[in-house]
Amino acid sequence: MRKKLFALSLLVLILHSMAASGKLRCTPIYLFGTSASFNDSIVYFTEIQILDSAWIDEKSNFLVNRAEYSNQLREHFNATGHPNRTCLVSFATSEKQILKKYAKMRKQFKGTDKKPKNYAIREIDDEEFHFQAIKLFNIDESEIVMESSKKKSKRTEKSKEKKAKGKLSEGRYTEDSAPSPTMPPRH
Repeated sequence: MRKKLFALSLLVLILHSMAASGKLRCTPIYLFGTSASFNDSIVYFTEIQILDSAWIDEKSNFLVNRAEYSNQLREHFNATGHPNRTCLVSFATSEKQILKKYAKMRKQFKGTDKKPKNYAIREIDDEEFHFQAIKLFNIDESEIVMESSKKKSKRTEKSKEKKAKGKLSEGRYTEDSAPSPTMPPRH
């Protein structure tokens, strides 16, 4: 009886996990990285960067291989002589969302005027560190939803133009910068 119950529960678990996996789509995203250490009061922030071809799970709207992007940042700090740092990556598909996340993360380490925190915040330039897109391997082609190449290239071109014109505040967050209302929503 126990074996049958175990086999049935295992079957249900397998079927549930198969249903939970969604289709993947390749899309441009905005992302930034944060690095902190328990042994240091300096917190590093990368500039907000545009990654042209990132893979997102459509069902959960989650970045595929997110840990790999964090590992890229961790490897950068290991190479520059700052080992054992905790690195995380935040992403969004729209500029408004990423600016909101960036401001919230900085506020967590900066604090408020009444209750400032004792962290020194340092910026990492695009020239010093830039995220690289992660290639997917061993993925069933039925799980991939490709945007039309025309639509993808148009979105990528708009993102690059905006970055070149400085509409993204050169990838840096400023306290008085407001999100640009002219950027179209990303779906």
